[in-house]
Amino acid sequence: MTALTIRSIRIRAVDAPMDPPLRNSLNVIHRAPLVIGEVQTEQGPCGTAYAFAYSPAALGPLAALTRNIGAGLIGREVAPQKLWDELQNGQRLLGAEGLVMMAISVLDMALWDALAKGAGLPLARLLGGDLSPIPAYGSLRGWGPAMLAEEAGRAVARHGFRAVKCKLGAPTLADDLETVRALRAAIGDSVEILVDYNQGLDRPEALRRGLALQAEGVRWLEEPLHVTDDAGLAWLSDQLEMPVQGGENWWGVAGMARSLAARATDLCMPDVMKMGGVTGFLRGMALAAAHRVPLSSHIFIEASAHLLSVSPLRHYLEHLDIAGALLRVPLRVEGGMAQVPDRPGLGLEWDESALMSHAADA
Repeated sequence: MTALTIRSIRIRAVDAPMDPPLRNSLNVIHRAPLVIGEVQTEQGPCGTAYAFAYSPAALGPLAALTRNIGAGLIGREVAPQKLWDELQNGQRLLGAEGLVMMAISVLDMALWDALAKGAGLPLARLLGGDLSPIPAYGSLRGWGPAMLAEEAGRAVARHGFRAVKCKLGAPTLADDLETVRALRAAIGDSVEILVDYNQGLDRPEALRRGLALQAEGVRWLEEPLHVTDDAGLAWLSDQLEMPVQGGENWWGVAGMARSLAARATDLCMPDVMKMGGVTGFLRGMALAAAHRVPLSSHIFIEASAHLLSVSPLRHYLEHLDIAGALLRVPLRVEGGMAQVPDRPGLGLEWDESALMSHAADA
């Protein structure tokens, strides 16, 4: 394969509607502020990827930071792992977490996309995997029994999901149990229910609600405590038969290593953007395998599908689509399985008219 050289890097900001909005116990997310990176090579292939800024207030700073960091890559060979190490070391004094890690991640994903396109291969094949469908669960956006039951029923009927996940954290345990029972009535006994507390409980309440949800047949308890409370999470895991899930808020391999060493989770679901892109996720995947912890993904469904194809302890792809409205061909899910696209690279093909209509200053 001919070596690729970076000719230019283009960074765009898009502030699209989150349709429908994403609700949890803390807030309602109405917008999907995305930073889109494009790495144009001298040889022709153009790699692209995106980062999710979470808040419109962070969109401009993340775009500017990505643009500034990316400027130092012009003229370099497309060698993602080598460049990743250089970028991490170059930002060590500032700290390669937060917006810095997100900026490095979108550049890294775009570099891998360009490399795979240069080889004429889907990223999964470039990494040594295949295009076998990936088990996926429906990550629900609603809040409360009625809204979630209706959404879950539609998701299972449309995509054939064998598992769905809802956000919990209502004022009382009785409210949370009402939600779980409404979901069960809507989807039947053959579909697994997963729950997510978004770090919203203290230790006593996490145990109380965990035991009650376990009795309802819930299949995992996600982020019941703050992501940094490794001791508390390990303690809670010891008290429950239901697995404790976590990892979407780990920053890079170091954060993941700390948590796994403490046995803070029974399952893990790292976020490709917070892990450091494809390179960081691959290194984290090796950690999960060494600890024998099943690995799922967190959002970023397009990149995650390719990465899970080479995960030795692959569990679930979280299907929460935040970029699909901006793509010409969104990722497909059929029979509860995500279909890894048979197109070079990540398979991202932007709808330019949609990008223009939601363009933001940055």
